[in-house]
Amino acid sequence: MKRSLILLLLMLTYCVSAQAADIGPYDPATADKDGRRIFDIADDFNEPERDLVIYTRMTLKSGEAVSDTRKVIIKERIDNDLSRIVFRFTDSLKRGLTFLTIETHGENNDQYLYVPAIGRPRQIASQDRQNNFEDTDFTNEDLGGIKLDDYTYKRGSDTTLAGRACYKVTATAKADGARFPKRIAWFDQETFIPLQMKIYNRDNKLQRVVVAGDVRPVGAIHLPFKTVAKDLLENHTTILDVVRAEVDSGVEPLDFDKEKLGAAWKETF
Repeated sequence: MKRSLILLLLMLTYCVSAQAADIGPYDPATADKDGRRIFDIADDFNEPERDLVIYTRMTLKSGEAVSDTRKVIIKERIDNDLSRIVFRFTDSLKRGLTFLTIETHGENNDQYLYVPAIGRPRQIASQDRQNNFEDTDFTNEDLGGIKLDDYTYKRGSDTTLAGRACYKVTATAKADGARFPKRIAWFDQETFIPLQMKIYNRDNKLQRVVVAGDVRPVGAIHLPFKTVAKDLLENHTTILDVVRAEVDSGVEPLDFDKEKLGAAWKETF
């Protein structure tokens, strides 16, 4: 899947698509096929026609105490049906740190981290995809490194979450050494936004919970304007509050070039 953070921020269109109509009532006999189908739809359902820019405030908490606040700009560009997503801190001690994900047709998406003090991008190794991104409660995989073919899927009984009818799907990593081998997602049946994800570690303990809410229309798509990710074992929380978002406004293509990750952006807030 192209993204989970951006699963959390960049999802999805308001109208029920023809694809969604292919999903019938829960049937144990088709649970595997239906589970993969739901993830496939969610992965494609969200994309803007050309580009998307999201202006976000991030709050980090250790227990109940706020440890840091940051401004974040997230940009996505669609080119030949492939997505590029770039994430940049624009203030705080992390100012200028930039993370790029390039979707590919290969086994892995390409990811690069640019740190201003180093002055050049570093490629993220595939085995590091489930490492935490900086000091947040998201992983590199959450920021676009996930591939649907790396998991098997099983649909569970449909349920209701926050008053919304949801599809419940469990995704299990095929790789034995995955740091987080299981995630359970609740997708809104109308918008395919993942309203909640529960992510389990190697000991099959629930370690991370991600909840999305305050869903609003932005152009032809819908976005959750609040996302909360919590590491239950570390008692650490990352909160993303969207300030505003722009769809198909025209982004600079060079901002998605791994050799230009240190360049200034026109977007600011």
